Amino acid sequence: MTHTNLRDGDAVATTHGLIFYVFGYEHPPDRYHGFLKYVPEGLASRFDLPWLPYTWNYRGTTLVRPTEIYDPETYPRLIEGFRAALPEYIYDDPGLGRPMITIPHPLIEEAYVPSERLKVLVGRGPRDPLEERALELLTLISETGGVPMGELGVHGSISLGTHQEGSDIDLSVYGARNYAEAKKALVALEARGRFILKRDDRIDAKRLNRGLYEGIDVVVNATRKRSEITPRRRTYRVLGPAEIEAACASAGEAPFRPATYGIEDVSLFRPGHPRAPEAAEIVSMIGMYRDIAEPGETLRARGILEEASSPTRGRWIRLVVGSGQPGEYVDWG
Repeated sequence: MTHTNLRDGDAVATTHGLIFYVFGYEHPPDRYHGFLKYVPEGLASRFDLPWLPYTWNYRGTTLVRPTEIYDPETYPRLIEGFRAALPEYIYDDPGLGRPMITIPHPLIEEAYVPSERLKVLVGRGPRDPLEERALELLTLISETGGVPMGELGVHGSISLGTHQEGSDIDLSVYGARNYAEAKKALVALEARGRFILKRDDRIDAKRLNRGLYEGIDVVVNATRKRSEITPRRRTYRVLGPAEIEAACASAGEAPFRPATYGIEDVSLFRPGHPRAPEAAEIVSMIGMYRDIAEPGETLRARGILEEASSPTRGRWIRLVVGSGQPGEYVDWG
């Protein structure tokens, strides 16, 4: 079966037994950009990667998970492993001028869409305490925030059926407005003693989308509704590294992945390219930097400057964070 309408965060199992998450909403015609999550134990030796000391079971297959694969030192080794063992997953992107790990449509064996997985969970009922807690929390968010259950979903190991003792609850909310209401619901539930928001980390304290429910780690992330996805015909040209400081002008697309911040009043924090002051947006491919700034706040970021172009928007400059180069970041103040 060919799956051609998946969104960011949807999980897929391929014919090789690999588990990926679809990344973003902009893809080549015959494949998705993907984030590798699990590898069958029998394929692990083909990749020169460090592995977590745990295993997961997926339909009778033992899976392992890399400790980190998208840092500047490890990512090139992942590319080399795919080129040597499974080259069909590599896409040499002509616009970006670098190889990307992708999921060819014909290699997708099964897709796991969070909203559909929630329908399955509601229909058959929870089979274990973790599923029971997840369904309880989703119901609380829906009732407290006024978010329809049809706009919510279960993500992560619960969606895949690979959860075990110690697994967390990973939830999806569809739509920017629903996501804002879901986060308000978490704050309200905390006030009622039903949820604990994590605030120890500076980013967690800003986003307020992570916490504890009945002692279980929880994360809630946003996914675009179909109506929020605009088909884009874009090309990109790499200009070079830059580190900039700017005022956040808009953050309506910041909760999603990739996170986009409109910027203005750009200054060179460290000269890296003469066109950096023209930059119109900061785009983070790193999920950690979603939803961390509001209009009027100052943003600082280091990444790769690109010239983007499209038939509708023309040309503009953007700073992309998460290209795999060392030292990339987004900060606010």
